[in-house]
Amino acid sequence: MKRLALCLALLSPLLHAAPLSKEHKILFFGRDDRVLEKPDRMPWQTVGQLETRSRTICTGTLVAPDVVLTAGHCFVDEKGRFDPAVSFTVGLWGDEYTARSRIKEVQVDKAFLKGLIRKRDGLYIPPRIAPRDFAFVRLATPLGNSQGTVPVFSGDAKALKTLLAGSQWTVTQGGYPVDDQRHLRAHHGCKATALREDGRLTHRCDTLEGNSGSPIFAIDAKGQATIVAVQSSAPPASRRKLEDNMSVSAPMFEQALRAFIAKSAKPAKK
Repeated sequence: MKRLALCLALLSPLLHAAPLSKEHKILFFGRDDRVLEKPDRMPWQTVGQLETRSRTICTGTLVAPDVVLTAGHCFVDEKGRFDPAVSFTVGLWGDEYTARSRIKEVQVDKAFLKGLIRKRDGLYIPPRIAPRDFAFVRLATPLGNSQGTVPVFSGDAKALKTLLAGSQWTVTQGGYPVDDQRHLRAHHGCKATALREDGRLTHRCDTLEGNSGSPIFAIDAKGQATIVAVQSSAPPASRRKLEDNMSVSAPMFEQALRAFIAKSAKPAKK
């Protein structure tokens, strides 16, 4: 059997803050390069915190007025049951936030859900379905009308490689990690290391639990951000020197996302 990837490690229960363990520190690439990023400007004002019914926390990004992009495993509990999202909050900073919406709909890739493997020590995501670890969330309130939205890269894998090569494979990641769930932390100028044939993008951005579903941005010379991938998993601390972090690249989900956004734009039947 192929080695399984435990991707649920980047889920986080609602703790608000937790001290960094020795294992957490090992997951950073030599040192913690994250910085606090107040979510009051683009693209950070579009990045928010998703909470599920079981009070699990993930990160997501507004990509349409009423649509949030995130990771698929955010909505599956350790027993393999669907764990629906209940809210999405933007502008979270300490005890304050800009806006919050309840959730109308969550779409997770069917092949991803079907392929999950439940074992005694948790839920595992085999490599064959790991590139399907993405999800789309429809909001009851279109927060993107006030907060703005971030575009998703719309080219194929070859075009994405060209884009990344143009910036020397430098990207930016940000989200709400387990050690500080009340503040957004970003890693600017981290390195994407490879675009795998299966559509996953490896990188060396500093992520912890709670960063699942967070955006991997390519930022151009004018400061404009484009989502090129969604954070999926990190290896256990024991394998940090052997493996980089893993995200799902935009070519794997962009068309499905476009269809999901278009569905929300259709007027309701009378």
